[in-house]
Amino acid sequence: MSTNIEDRSWRGPKASQRLAQVLARPILTGALREGDRLPNEQEMMLRYEAGRPTVREALRLLETRGLIMLKSGPGGGPIVRHPGKESLGDSLSLLLQIEGASFGDVADARRALEPMLARRAAERITSEQVVELDETVRLLRDNPGDQQVFAVQNQRFHAVVAEAARSVVLDVFASSLKALADGVRVGVTYSARKQAAVATAHEVIVAALRTGDPDAAEAAMREHLEEAERYWRRRYPDLMGRPVEWTY
Repeated sequence: MSTNIEDRSWRGPKASQRLAQVLARPILTGALREGDRLPNEQEMMLRYEAGRPTVREALRLLETRGLIMLKSGPGGGPIVRHPGKESLGDSLSLLLQIEGASFGDVADARRALEPMLARRAAERITSEQVVELDETVRLLRDNPGDQQVFAVQNQRFHAVVAEAARSVVLDVFASSLKALADGVRVGVTYSARKQAAVATAHEVIVAALRTGDPDAAEAAMREHLEEAERYWRRRYPDLMGRPVEWTY
């Protein structure tokens, strides 16, 4: 069969989109795992009776959505990957920049969402997750003034709380907002004294989660986020009005 195959069942302006959906299905259902290989371009042309432009555009669509990576060279081709939560954050930051959103707008959304997650987490958290939260606090206490440790453990703390809420949708949104409204990410630094205050706030939240008190967990998380905003406004008065910027 010629390699210059004309599209048959894939005719029309949306042929590549339809083929992309077919190729994506086994990835989305879990039949293909991260690292698995898809058929190469030539095999796809033969299997789906689709022309080279359609196959290439379908693969490009999957790549831009984070479902595959196209590896060049011998043994290359399309390889399955699973997009992480950061993929939504990337798309969200691009959209928010177009819409003219500010850092403060994102912080407001985060302040609305994370207390709700803490409330849900108080009703669903596992003992293993409580132990992990305790560990993040311990590392903050053991490394006063270390900006790198603070950034990693602060991020980890909020990620575990979001996961403990057991809502995939809320977890993904919370992770995206946390990445966009993360003071460290935009250059905020914290003194050893301020880091200790954050550790104390985290301890209050963990105590409420440990005892399964939704009201206390929600209130503690809200106060924690509001205090973070007060700190940003005092130390970095221009921060809240800074526009969201998409970075590649």
